[in-house]
Amino acid sequence: MLLQAGPVQADYSDGNLRYIRMDNQEVVRMIYFAIRDREWNTLSHEISGEEIKSSANSFSVKFTSKVRENGFHFNWKVEITGAPDGSIQFNIQGQATNSFLTNRAGLCVLHATDQFAGTPCCIEHPDGYFSHKYFPEAISPHQPFLNIRAMEWPVGKTGRVRLDFEGDIFETEDQRNWSDASYKTYCTPLELPFPKLLGKGTLINQSVRLTVTDVITLQKPLTETIRVYQNDAYSTFPKLGLQLASSCSARELEFVKHLKINHLRKDIFLSDDRWREQLMLALEKCRLCETRLALAVFCNAQDKNIPMFLNAITEHASAVKSILFFDAISGLTNPDFIANVIPNIREQLPHVELGGGTDTHFAEFNRNRMDYGALDFISFSLTPLAHLKDDLTMIDNMQAQFDMINSARAIAPEKKVHVSPITLKPRSKAVVAYNEASKNNYDSRQTSQLAAGWTLGSIKYLAEAGADSITYFETNGPGGIMDEANIYPVGALLQFILNWKPAEIKATSSDFPLKITSLLMLRAELKESCLLIANHTAEKQTVDLDLNADLKYTKITFALEQDATNELEDNILTLAPWAVVAL
Repeated sequence: MLLQAGPVQADYSDGNLRYIRMDNQEVVRMIYFAIRDREWNTLSHEISGEEIKSSANSFSVKFTSKVRENGFHFNWKVEITGAPDGSIQFNIQGQATNSFLTNRAGLCVLHATDQFAGTPCCIEHPDGYFSHKYFPEAISPHQPFLNIRAMEWPVGKTGRVRLDFEGDIFETEDQRNWSDASYKTYCTPLELPFPKLLGKGTLINQSVRLTVTDVITLQKPLTETIRVYQNDAYSTFPKLGLQLASSCSARELEFVKHLKINHLRKDIFLSDDRWREQLMLALEKCRLCETRLALAVFCNAQDKNIPMFLNAITEHASAVKSILFFDAISGLTNPDFIANVIPNIREQLPHVELGGGTDTHFAEFNRNRMDYGALDFISFSLTPLAHLKDDLTMIDNMQAQFDMINSARAIAPEKKVHVSPITLKPRSKAVVAYNEASKNNYDSRQTSQLAAGWTLGSIKYLAEAGADSITYFETNGPGGIMDEANIYPVGALLQFILNWKPAEIKATSSDFPLKITSLLMLRAELKESCLLIANHTAEKQTVDLDLNADLKYTKITFALEQDATNELEDNILTLAPWAVVAL
């Protein structure tokens, strides 16, 4: 729902304010209240008694909300007001109705990284002092802003925006560490012990006030037609792979075979007595799929099974594309392992790529830097839903992946970058005994067109940034690209892309990247091109395909739903809701 506060607009949804903007210039991505459990999961809430009043220049929203999940009982009241002068006030009053342990309970404010990276920001501290900082461009491993009472930054040519916080001490983190395309300002500094006991009857009163000064001039003309442009940057199309599911039928393996996938990933724990059996089974599945094995091996430098593992692998080295080595507890590559064990492995397996980094979030890679000189590549995993789980957040976070590759290259120059694995649902306990997935380890949107559109965006941003290898999802099942009876939309998309056999990517951009994603694939020395476009919204979108070049498209050659109302006429493309098409 669109709300107006004088010159400021915001979208209201499910108790949150999103895309707060002046004209079409975003000033804040989101304001919301969240409760996090001991595992950093954001708990779901129920809204009741919602009252919304809106006029041409002001608004008010009131509601009550409650959490009743995993033993958490918390109620709060929210009042959000927008005034004709452009100010917005977001107040919450909450109370715990039982006692529970929480890592965080409070207001959060998001700033989009693509809008504000490198922008100066003035921080006012509770003691009255000021700090002059910048929103970080490279992904900051630690909090760039601390001890915040207020923050102020420029927007556009003349405008300034200010946030004032009350009720707690706030600080800012770079959420690109967890694949979110935002900086988050939140309460309760991480230097304080957590989890914190929130006793029965505990009250929480917090507020954030947004104010603007000077009129921000219009940055771009507003239009219902979204334009797509070519840029002058080229990159090699990355190697695409999948994770091996725990079990695959003959039909499912046959589909993977016809994909001509670059590799299949299998996790092996050398502490598991079954590791040799699992390795041989994975090699056999790769043989049936006519591809090579990408191993993730969990062990430590003193593991007595390493020599036996190397002997087993040496016999099948030609079938192995790469090996990642992680500590079975931390999910990180140990620097002692790199220094003392990798040289021996290199001697025994001279033609197998060896890599390290983290099996968990980029944050761990960013915060635990080491010398990767003895390795061929570095790797980290990725999820779009580490914090919030809604559809809009999933799409908002696509662009962070471009920055993740650039920051990884800065940390480990001249090393190849592999992203492995990518899943929709967070792997909060990514390293567990024998890597057995829990029953609730998958996102229900895996089979949706939304997931296919997000995957196209993921490929776009990772490829345009120069990722060398990407491992998506699983071969089959609830976290895969198909099951025994159905090929999911993401499976159909990958099938089209891999069968087209792109060699390069030419960078493209659009006026509204949160609505439309474009991926321009090239092959045969740039003489052939294919433009893939995804609609990330539940409404039809009109796209102008004037790419500022001589590429012209006359028909739709692929669509996830053949009977959908996608139309192409005179370089104007009309996309059905959630559509993905190729031209």
